[in-house]
Amino acid sequence: MVDDKSPKNPVQVINDESVKRVYANFVSVNTSPHECNITFCQIEPLDIQKNLVPARTVAKVAIPNSLVEETLNVIATNFQNLKKLTEGKK
Repeated sequence: MVDDKSPKNPVQVINDESVKRVYANFVSVNTSPHECNITFCQIEPLDIQKNLVPARTVAKVAIPNSLVEETLNVIATNFQNLKKLTEGKK
């Protein structure tokens, strides 16, 4: 078991070409006491008969709650960097 004072080992992300990139324009997030479940969907055209907007699931990811805060921080940092880049192009 590793204690909190131990240095973290670097993680090398290995790109697996068999894992396909998917497009999602809707995200649903649910949490349980142990994990955060993120469902990525692609919104489809309105179903007029049912008065619903279908959202086809394209990927589901579960992460432990211990990674949620770090994940949010990484996304926020990347989004702030994107905003800085795009503001400079106006």
